[in-house]
Amino acid sequence: MPEEIIGIILVILDKSNKSDVLNELTKLYPQPRPSFIGQCRTILKNLQSYSFFTYQLVRISMLKDFKRSYIGLLWLFILPILSVISWIMLNGAGIIEPGDSAIPYPAYVLLSTSIWGFFVGIYQSTSNVLRNRGNMITMAHFPHEVLVMEKIWVHLIRFTIPFFINLLVLLFFGIQFTWVALLFPFTLLPLLILGVSMGLIISLFRVVAVDIAQLFDRGIGFLMFLTPVIYTDEVKIAWLSKVVAYNPLTYLVGFSRDVLTQGTFFEPATYSLCILLSLIFFFFALRIFLVAEPKVIERLIGS
Repeated sequence: MPEEIIGIILVILDKSNKSDVLNELTKLYPQPRPSFIGQCRTILKNLQSYSFFTYQLVRISMLKDFKRSYIGLLWLFILPILSVISWIMLNGAGIIEPGDSAIPYPAYVLLSTSIWGFFVGIYQSTSNVLRNRGNMITMAHFPHEVLVMEKIWVHLIRFTIPFFINLLVLLFFGIQFTWVALLFPFTLLPLLILGVSMGLIISLFRVVAVDIAQLFDRGIGFLMFLTPVIYTDEVKIAWLSKVVAYNPLTYLVGFSRDVLTQGTFFEPATYSLCILLSLIFFFFALRIFLVAEPKVIERLIGS
């Protein structure tokens, strides 16, 4: 009799717990891990099959955020305005020198901070998906990519509503939109992909190494000052100018801003390269997430 069959019989005789028997069987006959392409196909099928479930999660998230607030969705308009006012006051006091911009500074900083907020917001939402939904993950069986898609939809809604303020401000300052401005939503996709990629990796650290996640959060906040958001890309400080030139976010943010306000394409060759790098990083991050997520979930169950 083969040794594997003898081992199975011994397990059945010695252990009454079915889970122990299944564990031993799995060790003897491990299931082959699906390929990465197969996993990606499964993700797409799951997103389609669970579309109604995703819709319900988005609905609950939006209602939960504002049901205890008297002014509700107005916060989406108030907070960006308060942020822009602070930068305008610093510029008026001569504390910051943004450089020459093609559009008035208030419109420039409002649009730039909105685009930056789009990137940071999707990173923050995605990076908290495992921690915030830990109870749901451990108590119910469903594809977890649904939670990531929920975060993306909620973020898009939260960005779209206050973005109309940007359009009104730009019109107020005399910005004339061209047909190229219709491409603006598509230019945000690389920022969305990059933010989701970073969020997927950091979501793992939020469970197993909180310090690393917090350190990365601080780094993202500091990164805004190394990106032409409150100043132009023609900054006069030598070392900062070099950092800006090698910062991929310079081109991802600048391209979107110029498409909307000037109808021009900011550094199209470098922007295309940044798109390619963002896609490569996305598939790398997705692979890391798919491999490490089961072990991280075990940590959630044990905590």
